[in-house]
Amino acid sequence: MSAHTLSIIVVTYNESQHVARLQRSIKNLDKPEGVQVESILVDGGSQDGTAEAARRAGYSRVIELPGANIPVCRNRGAEAAQGDWLAYVDGDCELAPDWLMTAYPLLTGCEAVMLGWPARPPDPMNAMQSAWNFHWLNKNPRLEDFMGRRVVRHEGFRLATTRNMILHKSVFTTVQGFNEELPTGEDTDFAFRAYMADVPVLGVPDLKVVHHGEPVTLRQFYKQQVWHANRHSYEHIQKLSGGKIGGNAPRFAKAFMAGLFSAVVGLAISAVTGNAWWLLLLLPVLGVISLPAAYISMKGRSLRHLPMLCLLYAAYGWARMQDWVGLAQSKASWKS
Repeated sequence: MSAHTLSIIVVTYNESQHVARLQRSIKNLDKPEGVQVESILVDGGSQDGTAEAARRAGYSRVIELPGANIPVCRNRGAEAAQGDWLAYVDGDCELAPDWLMTAYPLLTGCEAVMLGWPARPPDPMNAMQSAWNFHWLNKNPRLEDFMGRRVVRHEGFRLATTRNMILHKSVFTTVQGFNEELPTGEDTDFAFRAYMADVPVLGVPDLKVVHHGEPVTLRQFYKQQVWHANRHSYEHIQKLSGGKIGGNAPRFAKAFMAGLFSAVVGLAISAVTGNAWWLLLLLPVLGVISLPAAYISMKGRSLRHLPMLCLLYAAYGWARMQDWVGLAQSKASWKS
């Protein structure tokens, strides 16, 4: 049996309370025969002793790059990797014991592949976390058979993020790594460029990772969406796809902004004139929020999350609108 090495790359910033748990989950992975695992932590200048905590936890290698942005750290980790397979997870994640065993048949059965699946919040989830997890599970659920596994292949890049991503190192070389000009959204851009290079990018539901750093409150969720929003990333995806892909988030932001303007006008005129009919101008923004929530609820065959999804899509729209009009230029971590 041929030997393989998986290099798990972790990019951190102020994650000292989490990195030991992640390393324990890496050590406890069920490993196929002949597969070795190394863990590389790249720290972007933490102030809480993350690098020291990682060394105590037993990471194979700890690299410190104070001031480097996330894609620079991701690329530096790949350069240092000894493995023919790469994985990216966040420092506040925890891998399921069968994570590597789930990926193994697909990694060995393909010359080049990228695998991923949205990380889930830890149990017990609150109502907001449960609704957003429901959103992700039903966003692109078109499952098909691939090498004996049920996966999402059609636009699977939408489900592969660097909280839970495994790929052949040759894929990294093919797409020339992460775009270092993107402060955020670099993982979506990276997965999309692999997809455009005809690499199978597969969403694998059984590839399970818990993300302990999920937002707990609506305010935290909003700040996270401001952080993730990057119109330049979507513009790049739209350009590469000839306008066929990457337009959903910008279109939602524009529709939300138009609906919000309509609502403000309606409220103002109604207040001045006393004519309640002007309140009908609130309907566009309510539709922008509620129709996608209803659509996801129908796909998931449950109305339980509908009210919370409406709140989350409103926060999402407000955050993405700010990025689209250029009011969210600062990309300090949403956790700060």
